Amino acid sequence: MKKLGLLVVVSVIVSSITAQTSSLILLNDAGKLYLNHTVAPKENWYSVGRIYNVSPKELASFNGLTIDKGLEIGELLKIPVSASNYVQKGSAGPNEVFVPLYHVVAEKEGLYRIGQNFNKVKVADLKAWNGLTEDEISNGQKLVVGFLRVKKDQSPLAVNGIRKIGGAVAGAANPVVENTQVPRKDERPTEIKPKIPDQVAVKTEPVDKSRDTNRSGTNALEGAGYFRAVYLQQNKNPGNIKTETGMAAIFKSTSGWQDAKYYALMNNISPGTIIRITNPGNNKSIFAKVLGELPPGKENEGLLIRISNAASAELLVSEKEPRFPVEIGYVKE
Repeated sequence: MKKLGLLVVVSVIVSSITAQTSSLILLNDAGKLYLNHTVAPKENWYSVGRIYNVSPKELASFNGLTIDKGLEIGELLKIPVSASNYVQKGSAGPNEVFVPLYHVVAEKEGLYRIGQNFNKVKVADLKAWNGLTEDEISNGQKLVVGFLRVKKDQSPLAVNGIRKIGGAVAGAANPVVENTQVPRKDERPTEIKPKIPDQVAVKTEPVDKSRDTNRSGTNALEGAGYFRAVYLQQNKNPGNIKTETGMAAIFKSTSGWQDAKYYALMNNISPGTIIRITNPGNNKSIFAKVLGELPPGKENEGLLIRISNAASAELLVSEKEPRFPVEIGYVKE
């Protein structure tokens, strides 16, 4: 029992450290901006406040609590983000840095609407911070929408901080459309077809079928999509491929219908990784680029992955299917 208890404590500590050094997702509740924080062992109102540059009393009040009530391990706190610690322009002081805050794009959101929801950020600033040259963004994409002012000597978040707000933030999410022409509205399909004809042909080297090691009855390197060639380059050693099975869902994107560029959202996979997605019902496969993690929310609970609607069409999965089984293959890091 002692070993089990120690394991739980270590797990909570690791989770807290990971949360404090990974992307900070800024949330909006009726105009009030906040971040989520999971309390780790030995943390109190004062130590948590120092992390996010918030006074203990303000932090407690924002959560409907008082500072005389201690915090519990694993307790979820809302961290207020306001004029005192939220900035959108300027240079940091001698003992401070600005930590990027992100928003996960929801369906039908555009840059203007997102900017209005986060203290009226200008579209030009959103594009500059995220290295965007066009207004096109995709459901599930992570965008920098502002910055958290923290003290370098008090907050572990400072390792991800910058000194001056201006250009593109290192590590900002890549846009879905990568130097490709977006299909005109009259070229975009109005419904999912069982099979999209005339997909863009991708030049690749001949595949050695003898290299199959991962799927029974299907070669591990077979499949469709623009990113197939990159996957083949990564797959120098078939024994390095890791496979996972689980449930998938769909997100809408304009990409893939004309250029065969398929995209996915998946946790615990580095953005930019090329993965192979297989429909076990018909053994059809495609290759997709991971854009980032699954957005938090009940709609993604129990999901292994979300794929673009063009990818699901190539796998012969109807967009009306809320969830469907898939097998994922990718090169081990």
